[in-house]
Amino acid sequence: MSSIQTIEQIINKHEQLHFDNRAELESALTASIVKQLTQAINDDGKASIAVSGGSTPKALFSALSQVDIVWSKVDITLVDERWVEPDSDQSNERMLRECFLINHAAAANFIGMKSAHDDVASGVIDYNNKLATEIKQPFDVVILGMGGDGHTASWFPDAPEIDCALDATGGSLTLSTLQPSQPMPRITLSYPCVAAAKHLYLHITGDDKRQVLESGLNTNDALPIHRTLSQLEQAVNIYWAS
Repeated sequence: MSSIQTIEQIINKHEQLHFDNRAELESALTASIVKQLTQAINDDGKASIAVSGGSTPKALFSALSQVDIVWSKVDITLVDERWVEPDSDQSNERMLRECFLINHAAAANFIGMKSAHDDVASGVIDYNNKLATEIKQPFDVVILGMGGDGHTASWFPDAPEIDCALDATGGSLTLSTLQPSQPMPRITLSYPCVAAAKHLYLHITGDDKRQVLESGLNTNDALPIHRTLSQLEQAVNIYWAS
């Protein structure tokens, strides 16, 4: 497959859903995720979901938390995390505990990425073990976000580990990355782990994010989001509202 694809080729692989406002997006995305988690519980007795951090999904998480499903049978984890303590303002886990693991969803089985280890390398080993023993695999649902630089998960354009993270043949489900412009170690799911999910979403809001997505798809195959969408075999549901 060619490393450079046109926007038409890539868009034809993925489903784009545009909403007039963010409330409509969150309502539709909540309904779709709940349906898939419920189906997984009915089929397998258990469901799993990996979610992204940042400010964009906070309202979505709040909406999900208020839905009365059997959350005790749902494994919730993160797509990526900064290597900071869970009570840090920069912790995705803290945000999840405040916005998602409340109301009905407080009964869910949450597995954080940050461990008690001093170094992120040991944390990667620890989390890989958790993926193998504590979290239903493959994920039933993975929700990706996107930064203004075109990164998704902790796959940053300028990260030394970017090629390893996006290697479709890589064996590790988790790895550590470092964004040189913000030197804080991170732990992230790898591309193979994300690509194996049964249902994949890209959740973006704002005209600026839309422009980044479209510019990457047209001209800049170095953008991680472009590389991700290009090599995925399954369709991603792209939910966007201004």
